[in-house]
Amino acid sequence: MAYNRIVVDAMGGDYAPEEIVKGALAACEESKSIHCIFVGDEVKIWDYLEDTKLPDERWQIIHTPDYISMEDNPKEAVVEKSNASINIAAGLIRDNKGDALVSAGSTGAIIMACSRVIPRMAGIERGVLAAPLPAMKQKRNDPGFTIILDVGATIHCTANQLVSFAIMGIHYLQEIMEVKNPRVALLNIGEEETKGHDVLIETNKLLRATKQFNFIGNIEGKDIMHGVADVIVTEGITGNIVLKGLEGMAEMFMKTGKDIWRKGVLSKMGIAMLAPALKRVKKQFDYTEYGGAPILGFRKLAIKAHGRSKAKAIKNAVLLAEKSAKSNLVPGMEASMKEFYMSMFERE
Repeated sequence: MAYNRIVVDAMGGDYAPEEIVKGALAACEESKSIHCIFVGDEVKIWDYLEDTKLPDERWQIIHTPDYISMEDNPKEAVVEKSNASINIAAGLIRDNKGDALVSAGSTGAIIMACSRVIPRMAGIERGVLAAPLPAMKQKRNDPGFTIILDVGATIHCTANQLVSFAIMGIHYLQEIMEVKNPRVALLNIGEEETKGHDVLIETNKLLRATKQFNFIGNIEGKDIMHGVADVIVTEGITGNIVLKGLEGMAEMFMKTGKDIWRKGVLSKMGIAMLAPALKRVKKQFDYTEYGGAPILGFRKLAIKAHGRSKAKAIKNAVLLAEKSAKSNLVPGMEASMKEFYMSMFERE
């Protein structure tokens, strides 16, 4: 049987390697076509593998004692720790010894490791980190989420880079999330075409002029979770602030609910009556349901799982990586980039 080989950085994340290995094994149990390649300290990894009932051909270990911690400077550590687990993992997919990569380690280190060794797709200047966010459904067939690109890979961007993010986001939703004709929006300080700095104004013009996009225009921060757009394009610094802000809001939400629960019988009765609805809301906000954020722009796909990921999140990240590995993602993105540049020449 031909397996989809998912390279797993077993040493990345707050709960590595235990939760990483457990989650990857759970993905293997759910999908019979996954072969996991664990990269990291063999002795530590084996502690969580020795009792698995999966046959030997479903997994392997690539040993390295080195890893990059959350405290390390990503740029320096990727260069200095050449045998770190994320560097070895990125090298495996570069050399076609793996089909996709999953890591819950440092975002900066993952992006740096991929940038150093994995070729970018034709026409793509910078890689992008695309984060899924819950969103309201405007229509019955809306997906109930949106993706925002970028959330930290490229701090400041050119107009062409932002357009490339839109292209990658469109194809990711079409190929992996099965969203037809995704609506694209540009995050800005106002809906008018003339709002924002020069790069945002130019990006708006380019997106409007490109017929291959279902571009709905600028949106403001208040619109992000209203479900008006499926793909939201922004610079990495803005996207990262939005993402961290929403994470903080979700944590506050959960803490407030727990505090109310402790206040007395009437509060508990009220919470109990609302429990089914609250469970649906909690699930929609739960990052473990989404698996991780894809790093797009390279010829091989990496999935960045949350640093606090436990087994459930890692399982979903590995399943997402497998689905991505089986897709037509890279050729489709490259074809759209070529079409975009050709349309620019035609307009000139």
